[in-house]
Amino acid sequence: MLELRTGLALAAVLLGASFGRVAAAQPAAGRGAEAPPGEAGGGAELEAYRALSRPPGTAGRVVSTLAMGTGIRFNNPYRLQTQLGETAESLSLTAGYLDLGVALALGPADGVQHGGALRLSIAVDGVPQESLTPSYFVAYRGLTRALAYGRLGAAILIEPDVNVGGELAVGLGYFLLAGVALSGEIVGDLFYGAATYDAAYTVYPVVSAQLGLMIEHELLP
Repeated sequence: MLELRTGLALAAVLLGASFGRVAAAQPAAGRGAEAPPGEAGGGAELEAYRALSRPPGTAGRVVSTLAMGTGIRFNNPYRLQTQLGETAESLSLTAGYLDLGVALALGPADGVQHGGALRLSIAVDGVPQESLTPSYFVAYRGLTRALAYGRLGAAILIEPDVNVGGELAVGLGYFLLAGVALSGEIVGDLFYGAATYDAAYTVYPVVSAQLGLMIEHELLP
């Protein structure tokens, strides 16, 4: 009788141990079939990180300008009324002019950008005169309120006499609003003219200064 009880007790212990192992294994299998909470969104987070870590693409910048200016001519063989000295090499003032411009540049949004510009200048007094200037354009703004830029191109006189000269300009715009800035620009022009009694070929250097408004529109990648 004692041996029978001992055998039944041993069987019960073995059966209970078997049920315990099965119960412990089932949750583990269930957890293995599902992704841990920390890994459930791992793919989406990795893709977001990759997108943020990619180098920024090419951005565009469209700049429109409206300015008024005047200049100083460093050669005055025709003794213009605005002559500032006594000889043909004396300084003289140019007529005041209105300058309209547009430029497009491409490159890093916070770095140096390159492109092209087109300017139209119209005299507002004196002899009617217009000039058109297509030019290479470079700009840099960075993370500040200021936009520095430069231009290099050919100045084409349309009236009163057709002529072609070179133009180099540097400017700065200070943004009062996100896309509206006050602008200032220094412009240097060089033209060749008709012969005089003193020279077979005359050269007319002109340095101008102009102030106005700048409207900027960024094209982000």
